[in-house]
Amino acid sequence: MECKASGFGSESSTAGQARKLLVAGADAEAALSISGDAFILYTLPSEDADLQMRCLEEICAEVEAAGLETAPYGTLGLEIDESGLWADLRLSRPCDKPHLLAILGRILVSPAVGGDSRPLYLIPYDPTTAENQNPDEKAYCYRQLLERFYLAAVRALGTARVPDSVVLMGDDLLREATFGISPKWHAKELNKLKGDLLRGMTTVLGKKNLKGKVHYHSSQVEVILNDDTERQSAISMLLKANSEQLALKGVSGQLDIEDGIDESSSVSEV
Repeated sequence: MECKASGFGSESSTAGQARKLLVAGADAEAALSISGDAFILYTLPSEDADLQMRCLEEICAEVEAAGLETAPYGTLGLEIDESGLWADLRLSRPCDKPHLLAILGRILVSPAVGGDSRPLYLIPYDPTTAENQNPDEKAYCYRQLLERFYLAAVRALGTARVPDSVVLMGDDLLREATFGISPKWHAKELNKLKGDLLRGMTTVLGKKNLKGKVHYHSSQVEVILNDDTERQSAISMLLKANSEQLALKGVSGQLDIEDGIDESSSVSEV
């Protein structure tokens, strides 16, 4: 499943990625080391689904004319109305897969509760696909992950009994930030991403009355809290960190927290 904010044409730069996916998916066993079939699905706003299907038809015709096989494909159109969040799955060819037949067509995913139904980025930022994003989209997605990662740390600090040495595990924070999806995310780039996030968090926290009490250890951050005042200080630093600036600087661990504080800003809920 490839998620797009909008559709694209067969002449766009994104079409190159689509060609690769369609060709690779034609042999699921070789591409994914699984037995069975692979379906290439584009998730996007429902109003773009028709044009996207026509684009994929054009790309497949071009690839097949070159003598290559393509995987079956389709679109998963998302729409929000007064009833809630809808998903409309369309496939390029009939299939007999029960898990796909069960959701084929227009399905209500989540009913509106107080008019606040919306789709979620389960993994908002994926370093393995970042090269396919434009700079603004990449910065936005990284910022969403960063905010969730920090909120997970806030929850861990908020439930600690002081005095205490609180250990913030990168795997735990990322798991919470991705709704439990990250353990299934097998990519070598993930270790570097966790390291970047933890080093940045160490820099944010290791200031003022917490100076010398925050330590980074490869896969975790240890925060020594002597009293509730220090705990509240740690929470405040994370909530006030300017996530946009942190994202643009790549959370390198070199950011001075005084440059990253905006008293009017806070980590937004996703």
